Amino acid sequence: MQGDPARNEITPDQDLLVQLDALVGRETADRLHATVANSPAVDVDEAVVSAEATRSVTAAAEQPLTSPDHCSASQDLVAPIHRRAEGALATSDHYSKNRDSNPRQLVYSTLLSLLVVLVLLVAVRLIVPSLVESVRYGWYRGQLKAEYEMSGERLRHISLNSLADVSQLVSKRVGPSVVHINLLQTSDEAAVVRNPLQKLLLPQPGSRQLVEGQGSGFVVDKNGYILTNHHVVDGVGKIEITTSDGRRLDAFVVGVDPPTDLALLKVEANDLMPIEWGSSEQIVVGSPVWAVGSPFGLQQTVTFGIISGKHRVDLRGTRYESNVRASTAYGDLMQSDVALNPGNSGGPLVNSMGDVIGVNAAILGETYRGISFSIPSKVAQRVAQQLIAAGEVARGWLGVAMRELEDEMRFDSEGRVQLGVIVNGFPGEGESPARDAGVEIGDIILRFDNQPVTNQVELMRLIGEVDAGTVVPIEIRRGEETMALKVNLGKRAPGLSPR
Repeated sequence: MQGDPARNEITPDQDLLVQLDALVGRETADRLHATVANSPAVDVDEAVVSAEATRSVTAAAEQPLTSPDHCSASQDLVAPIHRRAEGALATSDHYSKNRDSNPRQLVYSTLLSLLVVLVLLVAVRLIVPSLVESVRYGWYRGQLKAEYEMSGERLRHISLNSLADVSQLVSKRVGPSVVHINLLQTSDEAAVVRNPLQKLLLPQPGSRQLVEGQGSGFVVDKNGYILTNHHVVDGVGKIEITTSDGRRLDAFVVGVDPPTDLALLKVEANDLMPIEWGSSEQIVVGSPVWAVGSPFGLQQTVTFGIISGKHRVDLRGTRYESNVRASTAYGDLMQSDVALNPGNSGGPLVNSMGDVIGVNAAILGETYRGISFSIPSKVAQRVAQQLIAAGEVARGWLGVAMRELEDEMRFDSEGRVQLGVIVNGFPGEGESPARDAGVEIGDIILRFDNQPVTNQVELMRLIGEVDAGTVVPIEIRRGEETMALKVNLGKRAPGLSPR
């Protein structure tokens, strides 16, 4: 005892052991003390020893003792140890049962966890798409309701007098920038063009100038550049413009862009007042617009209407398809109910700030019937800038032949339109930027320059908005696989397929 460093200092447990030694014997006391001291992690065998020791101590305590003090002390010592031993025994029984059942519980727990994960995955697959669609629909419905309520409130505070004031201000703001265009021919030129034999067989009167065509235009640059429609100046003769202050000036063609039915003229004059460009992207259906031009030669005529529709890119199948000179694939036409008549072509369509948001280009029918088309300023401004800089429009070219998706591929099971057009072929022996990028016949083009492709006309419009030489990302589907490619667009030559 004295040589053991651990026993140099007597603890309460050691003092208890000495007293137990006197009561039940040293060996039993040691075993009981070890069992009680380690009861939180006691093993089954130790619990049995603890029970035996408890029984021994209890029996010793119940035997008659000669000294009352000795008996009382023994009982005081045994009682707490007895309670601790019983707790150790209960703990050992619990651990013993858990040890037998733990493997089975682990299997059950694992299977239950896997089942929960599987149920969650199935729920996500079935519920989330419909939930997202419901949220999107609810957001759209909320937006419509908010716009409905807000517009009703604002309409109560709008005066028609303010609309009249705006119209007057727009006329004053835009009028000085709008010009009247005459396409002139001499009587000799007209005779040659219309009937070459007439000049040889019949005597001719003196030469005089005849008006072959009329239209409108507007100043886009103070250096004398004027934008109009290509079909206004597409003919034989001299071009003469009349400014708002009455000057008559000769003009010449700087460049034309037949796909958008736009042409750029140039005059030598000072003190011209260019018009300001507006954003056709920000204008919405229902917005008020004004057209300024020379219908039937009546100069500086102002008409009023609203935007009736946007992105009219496909007029195929309508009876008036041939009336629209501009390619809808490149023009991306806006529709309005502004009164346009022959002579309005080439004039500006402006917003309430007097900024150009379109170039008046076409009507359905020979005269106004309530449907007019204009080339958006987004397209017209880009064409004007390129014609000023280079005299031509370097429009991109993908180099593919396309066809629309069949009906069974166009719509899904719920009737929703699916994206894409099918690549049907490539130019015979010539180059094809799409083929060089890895596109194959039968591929379905889903996106072009990160924009969804809904049909051929839409894809042609997207291609036409990108300059030649630009590297554009496209997304295609080949079989069941979706692929991302990059195409270096070529330059579309005149007369070449727009695709």
